[in-house]
Amino acid sequence: MSPSYRCVVTILFFAGIYSILSSATFPFSSIAEKEDSGCLKFEINDVYVGNLTHTIEISNIVSTRVRGGKLFVPLVTNSTARHHVILHDVYASNRVQSEILEDDYGNIYAFWDDIEIRREQSFSVKISYHVLSFTTHYLIDSNLVASYNTSAHIYMKYTKAEKLIESDREEISSTAEKIVDNETNPHKRALKIYDFIRKHIHYMPQDQEMGALWALENEIGDCSEYSYLFVALCRAVGIPARVQAGFAFNSFSETTEDGHMWAEYYLEDYGWIPVDSTWRLFAALDDRHFSSIHSTPEVIPYANYIFNCTSGQANDEQKVTIKPCSVSFFEDDTFAENLVNTVSEVKQAEFAIFLGKVFGTPVIFPSEAYSVEQELLECKVYLQNTVELLNRQPQLARSSVTGALDSAEAALKDAWILIAKVFAVLLSIPIAILLVALVLIRRFQVN
Repeated sequence: MSPSYRCVVTILFFAGIYSILSSATFPFSSIAEKEDSGCLKFEINDVYVGNLTHTIEISNIVSTRVRGGKLFVPLVTNSTARHHVILHDVYASNRVQSEILEDDYGNIYAFWDDIEIRREQSFSVKISYHVLSFTTHYLIDSNLVASYNTSAHIYMKYTKAEKLIESDREEISSTAEKIVDNETNPHKRALKIYDFIRKHIHYMPQDQEMGALWALENEIGDCSEYSYLFVALCRAVGIPARVQAGFAFNSFSETTEDGHMWAEYYLEDYGWIPVDSTWRLFAALDDRHFSSIHSTPEVIPYANYIFNCTSGQANDEQKVTIKPCSVSFFEDDTFAENLVNTVSEVKQAEFAIFLGKVFGTPVIFPSEAYSVEQELLECKVYLQNTVELLNRQPQLARSSVTGALDSAEAALKDAWILIAKVFAVLLSIPIAILLVALVLIRRFQVN
């Protein structure tokens, strides 16, 4: 390699490094608005398509019959923008039909009444769902967080104390004030509370729900105590917060006998932000969390199910299984397929843009590089809108995902074209040097 060419390549390399470091300060997601696409509040990093099955078996363990049994099972519902669930089937022994109950908080329950179980017999329930879930990462700009409307329904409901969330106790309120100190921004306050819980509470399974105050005083607990304490501390300093209870999985194909609990806090202009202190997730949630209760269950306590009876004695247990499946459970098969393909294209486009920065595309072709970033931003906003609309306006969601896929494909194509143009420039440099050298050599020989 000639000294001139080596010098040019070195300059371009460091220009690429500079452009990458610059983008760390001003990434795609920091662009709060694009004139025709809106605000990017969160990114979708993964999509999971699968089947979720919740099985409960209640067995008679004594010689007398179990009589007057009542079984309540909270149903997984679409209370967040992080999963879309279709209830596929509810099956019970002897095809006993269930009732559907709903409380004032929007929690929905399947309910079986007057269950009778003979000696050495059992009563079983199997509830199956089709699920489309998303790994989300919120991009919160603290400067854009609006002040709370303290007279709003959400604020008043989710800042008051309740059983297990003793936000009005002096021990909790004084601790919360110390944690947030002089910070006034609710997002930064919530982050301080999360950091406190992560350092203060040590994980230890509990046989029963102990609550926020107990967790603060004893410095131990499981996912329930982590969640209760986070919510209580938030409420104590005027941040609306609530508990989410349901199921969470470590892998895409798994069976568990346990439920899980996490939390959410509310920000104006952003909505409910997920926090799983047990799993070390703040303003982010993976695609294997499924919620069946969101705060203050009025029919039963926080639980995956409750069974009680007027006479007899029974053992009860649950199994919850998740398995991947095809996209065909949607009425429009192409919707889920387009969603999965869009997220895949976004990842490829992000890699191509990163690679382009290494080779100096923002320096050599600044306007084209900016244009590609805008295409990717537009795609992410379309994708965000798709997920937010899915549970409320499915037809608009289907239209939005088509726009997301088109933008992702355009960004990916243009990013690779830009890399090709940069390589063309880089390759032209040694050719130009060689031609100049040949001309100089020929003139020298003539002279």
